[in-house]
Amino acid sequence: MPVAKRFALQTLLVVLALMGFLAVAACARPGVDDSRVESEAPPAAAKVEDDATEKVAEPQEAESAVQVAQAEKTAEPAQAPKKKEPANPYDVDIPPMSLEQCGQCHPTYFESLRTEGGRHQFDCRECHEVFHAYNPQKQNWAEIMPDCADCHGQPHGDVHVQCLSCHVNPHTPLVLPYADGSPVTKACADCHRGPAREVAEYPSRHTDVACTSCHHDQHGYVPSCFECHGPHYEGQALESCTECHPVHKPLEIALTPTTGARTCQACHDAVYTEWKETPSKHGQVNCSLCHTEHGMIPDCRTCHVQPHSDNMLSKFPDCLTCHLNPHDLPIKRKN
Repeated sequence: MPVAKRFALQTLLVVLALMGFLAVAACARPGVDDSRVESEAPPAAAKVEDDATEKVAEPQEAESAVQVAQAEKTAEPAQAPKKKEPANPYDVDIPPMSLEQCGQCHPTYFESLRTEGGRHQFDCRECHEVFHAYNPQKQNWAEIMPDCADCHGQPHGDVHVQCLSCHVNPHTPLVLPYADGSPVTKACADCHRGPAREVAEYPSRHTDVACTSCHHDQHGYVPSCFECHGPHYEGQALESCTECHPVHKPLEIALTPTTGARTCQACHDAVYTEWKETPSKHGQVNCSLCHTEHGMIPDCRTCHVQPHSDNMLSKFPDCLTCHLNPHDLPIKRKN
């Protein structure tokens, strides 16, 4: 065998022997952790291994997402439990009708009650205990319709018992028509006995006027006095009219301590002017404090009692003999 070939063979055997020795020595080392060995692996090798793992995982994740989507698409929705139908379709509980349901079929009456129902604004069934029971063959309308007297009794006594002759629509009970010939225009005194008695007992121009001439348009309308009468002075408040003139006996004038003196001026202008300009203390006293009743001439001693001696009063029993004018007393005037 040539020398060079033999040298190469010897070198290979030495290398193989050395590698075997190193392998045996590595396996025989105590306390060596496999994870440490792995961590000591070259970084490049670890990166190659990670890239390979990610490339393998990506197709697996995509495949899993597709499978989930297909499963959701093909899955059937959960069905609610079926309601058990009764053998008899009429074997069910029917709730009572509501107020809104009444209005759905009877909108005209519903709207009338909503806007002008007054004290009748309550549940329909409180009056209509029986409904949807009218039979034209039986003509049972009166039997199923509510009777006003069940709640109201006879508020107008035995004189008027046909309620609907005046209260034409029970759904608008306070709207009483005032058309010519309407029963309500002929029956004012039957219900409003106080005003009717006053108009008759205290004659005035109001006695000759029909009730509906003032209380026109609708029942309960209260007119303004200024519809017929002018004010006593410009800017007079409407409320002051009835302070003196009771409406149904207007000539029975009633005065109060607070009745405005300017109201008196309308008829007593000359006296009002004297009283307004007097420097005497009477100019500080309201007309109605002395004239407690309309047209009454007061006695001076009502306020002044006995200002002079009996001897002087016997000679001059009339105060105005000396004091002349009670609305402008003669006093010492300052120049």
